[in-house]
Amino acid sequence: MTEDYSFVADDKMKEVEVKIRNIDKDEIAQRIMAMGAVKVFSGRVIDYRFDTPDRDLSRQGKALRIRQKGKYIYLNVKGKKKSIENITGRDEIGVKISNFKVMHRILSELGYIKIFELSKYRTEYRLGDINFDVDEYPGLSPILEIESDSYEKVEKYIKDLEIEPQDIGRVYIREILAAKRRYDWNRQYNNPYRKQEVSSETSSTEHN
Repeated sequence: MTEDYSFVADDKMKEVEVKIRNIDKDEIAQRIMAMGAVKVFSGRVIDYRFDTPDRDLSRQGKALRIRQKGKYIYLNVKGKKKSIENITGRDEIGVKISNFKVMHRILSELGYIKIFELSKYRTEYRLGDINFDVDEYPGLSPILEIESDSYEKVEKYIKDLEIEPQDIGRVYIREILAAKRRYDWNRQYNNPYRKQEVSSETSSTEHN
């Protein structure tokens, strides 16, 4: 599935979302599609977050991002969050762009720096104006995101999917980055070529 059905406007829109943990991704996919949702995207998504060197945007609760989703690239600005019982709403302005390097250079010229990047595998389902995204980050269990333009719609599908209250909660960027570091370290540590190199070095040291 390579087509992109994302709605990215060049004016302000409301983004309301909730994160659901402890899901079985195959089971939740069946339940979502049983309601009539259609899979519209499956693939790698990389987010590049930008801020000033003094983190001015972060202090204001805002976010500036370039997102690479499959073959498409977007620039987004997100406003301050407002949460109601773990459902988060914020204003968002976004536009599709054609060249990541040029936009990165523009942001750099304006004084912004890349502060981190996040990579995930996303499977996206759509039902009307509701998005159901199953996100898989390195080192973390799958997470379901339900997104729409109102708290009421998101609440409705939390109930329709019979989500347990204890499974609703935020997913923090520091948590994602820490899991990625552990994942990378474990993968490097368990690399058979690395083990062979370490073994050879140890053997050489013993002989010396």
